[in-house]
Amino acid sequence: MYFRQFFDSANAAMSYLLADLPSKQAVVIDPSSDPCQSLLLMSLLAERELTLAHILLTHTHRQAANDLADHYRGTPIVVGKHTRSSIGDRLVEHGETIQFGDERIQVIATPGHTTDSVSYLWRDRLFCGDALELRGCARNVADDCDPRRIYDSVVTRLFALSDETLVFPGHDFHGRTVSTIGEERTHNPFFLTRSRDDFVTAFSTYRPGPLHFPAAGKP
Repeated sequence: MYFRQFFDSANAAMSYLLADLPSKQAVVIDPSSDPCQSLLLMSLLAERELTLAHILLTHTHRQAANDLADHYRGTPIVVGKHTRSSIGDRLVEHGETIQFGDERIQVIATPGHTTDSVSYLWRDRLFCGDALELRGCARNVADDCDPRRIYDSVVTRLFALSDETLVFPGHDFHGRTVSTIGEERTHNPFFLTRSRDDFVTAFSTYRPGPLHFPAAGKP
C-alpha cells in the first residue's frame, strides 16, 4: 500500500493519496485546488505509474475536485448521496464500499457539517473531513449545517470505532495532523461529558477559531 498526506497552508486543508501498489490503482481524498499541490500529486502518480481510480469528497463545498478532474478525464468523483451539488459521478450512502485494486474503503455517513458529509474508513485509518476536527468540532460554514446531526454522527458513528483507529481530519487548525478515536473520545473538549442538548446550545455561540467554543458546564 502507499499513503501520502498533503497540507494546504492557505486554508489549513488536508488531502490524502491512497494506493494499492500491486494493481497500480489509487484514490485521492479531498484534493486541493492549489496548483503546486496538484502538480505534486500528479507527479507522484506518474512517478509510481499509478492510475487514479476515484476522487473522493467528504463533502461538496470542497469543490477543488473539478480542477483535478480536468487533468483526469473520466475519473469518477464520489460524494455523499444527499448532496445539493451538481458535483458527483457516484453518490454513496452509509455502508457502501469503494474498491480500488484489492483495497476497499467503507463509507460512513456523517451528516451535520453538511447534509452530504461522509467519512471514509480504510484499513485502520479514518478520513473524516470536517465531521470531526482533532480536539475540535466542525464549523458552521454552510446553510445546511445541523449541530444535532454533527453530535449524532460523531458520538454514535465515529466514536463507535475502535480506539486504535487513526483519525485524519479535513483541516489542521491546531497543529495536529493525526489522532486516534480513543484519544478524541477521551480528550476532545467539544464532546467530552457533554449531552446532545448541551452541545447544541453551546454550538449556537460557536464561532470559527479554536478557543471560542464554551467548555462543558460553562455558558
